[in-house]
Amino acid sequence: MFNQIFKYYIKAFLCVLVCVSCTKDVDFNQFNDLQLTPVFESSLVYIDEPANKFLVNGNETSYLQDSVNIDFFNDSFVVDHLVKAEFLLETTNSINRSFIVEVDMFDDSNQLQHRFSFSSSGSPDHSPLVTEHLEVFENDALEALKNTTKLVFTLYILPGEPINENTIGRITLKSKGSFYLKIER
Repeated sequence: MFNQIFKYYIKAFLCVLVCVSCTKDVDFNQFNDLQLTPVFESSLVYIDEPANKFLVNGNETSYLQDSVNIDFFNDSFVVDHLVKAEFLLETTNSINRSFIVEVDMFDDSNQLQHRFSFSSSGSPDHSPLVTEHLEVFENDALEALKNTTKLVFTLYILPGEPINENTIGRITLKSKGSFYLKIER
């Protein structure tokens, strides 16, 4: 019987000790200092074409083009909290011709908001040559991006050895967008 009473007192003492020993007032005002900085990433476009894709009815064409409509900026939450964006573009070229990659950004009225371009070197031995370009959107460029609803990617082939049905190589364009948000309370 003494053992049971002793165990009861020990359990009661431990419960009281746990309840009062490690408590600290919770400061709910810290919630007002809340800041979240999520980053969203998305693929934008993927182009993978052989050299002979630059032929139309047997004649060499000077460019290939693809476009993508984006609705990411239709959400006012995104527009209000977007603080920075980055587009990473990568070309892999095994064609013995250089290229200019141009990206045009249009709004709903088809008005050009922003344009940037970079070059991709030709591969004399048809081994894959990788070129990367990082376009950062901040300040005015970020505002132009927020107005964008359509991206147009154009691959311009530069002068060089003529292309025919048997021309070796291909060009690949991959792109990724990273969108940085800042949410404060």
